[in-house]
Amino acid sequence: MSTILANRVKNHITTSIRDVLDLSDCKNDEEKILSRGLAAIALSGLTGLKYNEISRYITDGTKDNGIDAVYYDPSRNKLFLIQAKWSNKGASTIGTGELHKFFTGTYDLLNEEWTKFNEKFKIISAEISAGIRNDPEIVLIATYNSDNPVSAECEEIVSDFLKENNSDSQDVVAFEKYELKKIIRSIKAAKTGLKTDIEVNLLQWGEQTDPYYSVYGKVSCADIAQWYIEHGDLLFTENIRNTLSDSDINLQIEASLLKSPKDFWYLNNGITAIADGIKRKPIGLGEQRDSSYWKISNIKIVNGAQTTGSIFSAHNKAPKVTPQAYVQVKIISLEDSPLDLAGKITTATNTQNKVEPKDFLALEDLQDGLAESFRKIGIQYCYRRGEKVIDQSKGLDVQELAMTLAVSSDSMSDVVMAKRNVGSLTDPNGHYRKLFIHDIDTVAAWEKVKKYRQAREALEKLIENQTGRKAQLSVHGNRFLEHVALSENRLTTAEIQKIHTRLDESIQSTYPESYLAVLFKNAKKCDVLANKMLTA
Repeated sequence: MSTILANRVKNHITTSIRDVLDLSDCKNDEEKILSRGLAAIALSGLTGLKYNEISRYITDGTKDNGIDAVYYDPSRNKLFLIQAKWSNKGASTIGTGELHKFFTGTYDLLNEEWTKFNEKFKIISAEISAGIRNDPEIVLIATYNSDNPVSAECEEIVSDFLKENNSDSQDVVAFEKYELKKIIRSIKAAKTGLKTDIEVNLLQWGEQTDPYYSVYGKVSCADIAQWYIEHGDLLFTENIRNTLSDSDINLQIEASLLKSPKDFWYLNNGITAIADGIKRKPIGLGEQRDSSYWKISNIKIVNGAQTTGSIFSAHNKAPKVTPQAYVQVKIISLEDSPLDLAGKITTATNTQNKVEPKDFLALEDLQDGLAESFRKIGIQYCYRRGEKVIDQSKGLDVQELAMTLAVSSDSMSDVVMAKRNVGSLTDPNGHYRKLFIHDIDTVAAWEKVKKYRQAREALEKLIENQTGRKAQLSVHGNRFLEHVALSENRLTTAEIQKIHTRLDESIQSTYPESYLAVLFKNAKKCDVLANKMLTA
């Protein structure tokens, strides 16, 4: 069966992909050509891009360091790195040597060491560098035209790599196998143009016919999880963002489902989707509204990506629980609708005012007391939504105070949280309680805020004149650098440059291969660096 399917993949690459690839260095090397074709199929399946848009991101060749394709998706803040391996018999997977080379190349790329890469990388280096500065989710893909499992030794190498880079409960790097089944599915999608067709059973359903057709009803969370299993992030290509797997909100949604599945429908806002077409399946249910099956063409979730991702995560942990839970789903047909309707729906469903965790600070007596204490020393303190600081020289808001308290803290866990999840600093159910205590001295706090502003502005000036890995160190290590600057009371750009140099030397001698975005979200490693800098 694998040989038959391998030939099917080969024919697709030959007829639909080969002509758009740069094959100047391998015109007669069929294996290399087919390997590049695999990389293109995987990248198309992951991003929804067309083959002619993908060709410039195929980097396979001499000095590719094990990376056959690389693409930064700005809309979802994801960086995809792909290694592809073609097998004429459709039986081989990725080997241990190839994995080691892939992971080593990944570190080199994330550290922007472009001299180690070929010209294909250098052409897109500015684009990739800009993405790396945004602290993206890193997705490593191993694609091969086989349905055989990778070796236990390879699985162990992958596991060690993920543990090294996802420590401290922070999932920054993911590794996925894009095997034959996914390749065939991607080819089918590329041919039909229908990326995300589904069938759905709507319970207690209803419909809206004017001015545009839509249906709504309750859907089993197990079914929602299956959508994600089958289609992945392609469900969200019309959304303003993808799933945020490690956010506090997602963890709360997941916990709510797992703890009280029967209450989930009441507690969740639901999912809004658009589709190219909606058709009810004629299965003899008449006009009853208890249950009905629908065929949905090219569904796209425009509001509810976090709900979908959380349901999928819960399903992986407890597949027997999700069938007990339901979520409200509304699907709007774009058939016979204006061309701009999809954009309007996406904008409207994502711009309504939402209650954020820090909004609950308005109920805190502690915040009232701080505002009064700041007022007595002539400083405006804003902690309610909508309040604005009138004069920065005589005012601050709760977010800036929280950041200052965290960065100037003696506890590295506070400093790291300021980098890892800044929203948690003002979340009453997050890190907020560790920062805001009842005996905050507002005079001393205001002095700390002014010093923090000096350090932040000095670091920003330093970054303006940096490139490559030095700039990465300043961007990813900004909170750490500010912390050291405040603790040593060295607040000028020249002084922070010296701190930057000390930190760089400490990293090179202690964690030389670490990805900086991960390193500065690990409290234990940051403690090691801080202690090393004290003795430097």
